[in-house]
Order: sequence, then structure tokens, then C-alpha cells
Amino acid sequence: MVIVVTGDVGVGKTTVCRKLIVIAKNRGYACGGILTDKAPDKGIIIQDIRSGKTERLASVGDIYDGPRTPKYHFNPEGIEFGIRAIESAISADILVVDEIGHLESRGEGFTRVLELIEAGGVRNGVIVIRSELLAAFMVWLPTALVFSTTIDNREQLPDEICSVLLKGLEVKA
Repeated sequence: MVIVVTGDVGVGKTTVCRKLIVIAKNRGYACGGILTDKAPDKGIIIQDIRSGKTERLASVGDIYDGPRTPKYHFNPEGIEFGIRAIESAISADILVVDEIGHLESRGEGFTRVLELIEAGGVRNGVIVIRSELLAAFMVWLPTALVFSTTIDNREQLPDEICSVLLKGLEVKA
């Protein structure tokens, strides 16, 4: 089962994923993949959910020899770090990928996870996609359940997602 967590920038999609991971782990399920956070300098930090290790993914000031968007310069080492975290978490009960975005729409970044999903290599995944990009990625995720994050629902949304996702895991266990 693949679940898409969507919403506008800044509504709490990463917060929803963090809470979902806590709930799943408290129920004995293994989680892996990546989370992204804003750095103090407005860049992006990527975290491997399993190890807790972090790497610089993107910067607004530092120039990296990697992909670029109008706002960010992406660190190739950060992208590779994320890809390794995703690939090592394929066997986890729940794979979380926060987030798929502009790079992936160009075939860069974490496109590998979309290929794995399409090939049936992801049993249970939670993929974060901004609402503005959702339609473009749903061709890769035609059977995914979509949960929209808002300021008003972000506190209860992790419980709702977990009830659907973990029910599927319990049936297979």
C-alpha cells in the first residue's frame, strides 16, 4: 500500500510523517527512509530515519555541483545519502520518503523510489508530495491513497493514516 501525504508548503507534512513514525514504532513496526527539515540558514537537511544520521541536502547560499532549482543548490552527496537510506529501508515495514518534488519531476533526486514503487518493490510506503505537484506524480502512483494535510488536521492526520496503513500490515502479519 502506498499513501501520499500532500499539502501546501509549510502546513506540516513532515510533522505528520514524524508523528506517524512514532506511532508505528510504538506498535512494533520498523520504519525507514528519509525526512527533510529546513536548516537554520534556510537550506535543507536530510535525515536517515533508521540511523538518525543527517546530511546537507540543499543550500540557498552554498554552491554545490548538483542539480538546481530557482531556490536551492543540491548537494550530490546529500542526494546519494538519501538514495542509500531509501534503498536500505525497502525491507522495512514502512518506507517514508519526505519529499518528492521538483527534482524528481525532472528525473533527478529520489526518482529511484518511484521506480521501486512502480516495480512493486515497496510494500508499504508513505510518500510526501506538495499539492502543486501531486497531479504530475499520480501517474507513478495510480493506486495510492491520498491524505491532504492542513493546519487544522495535521494533529489527527497521523492517527488516521496509521489506522489505514497499520490495519493493512496487521492483516499481512
